[in-house]
Amino acid sequence: MKKFTLIIILMFTAVTYAQPAKAELDAAVLSKANAMGKAFIEGRYKDFAQYTHPTIEIMIGSKERLISEIERTFEQLKSEGVSFVNISYGVPSQALLYEGQLQCTLPQMIEMKVESGTVTTNSILIAVSMDNGESWYFIDPGDQDIKTMRKIIPTLSPKLELPGGLEPGFEPNEKKP
Repeated sequence: MKKFTLIIILMFTAVTYAQPAKAELDAAVLSKANAMGKAFIEGRYKDFAQYTHPTIEIMIGSKERLISEIERTFEQLKSEGVSFVNISYGVPSQALLYEGQLQCTLPQMIEMKVESGTVTTNSILIAVSMDNGESWYFIDPGDQDIKTMRKIIPTLSPKLELPGGLEPGFEPNEKKP
């Protein structure tokens, strides 16, 4: 009887900590990414900052300082004639469970207007959930590999794949005759 009870308890525990299905996770990641992207495009810096990984916030010093840095960066880009037009996301990778966190990557495409035309950047974001997929934080590693990113955020899985060298696209403005 004790063995049977132990098996039931172990099965219940496994079900309780089961990872959500890929479709559910994809929908959750994309929902949060799209909300973050909308805040980005609309210049709502405080809303955009809520999707920043807590380690980055700690490194910067505070939530207020993070928001201030985001605002300063965007305002500088605006003063240089850059305006963000669109942001979209591709299908997230398979989520990994690492140190109690769900982690995946997802493609991001940002379209921006510059004086001479339209620039499209393609990058890979790291998405991290510390609450089994309810909320998500995003990290843009730039051209850094996972070993370098793990020096900054040690709780990132070494199995995350970060393809580097994604070149931006450029479409010049149409010339008027």
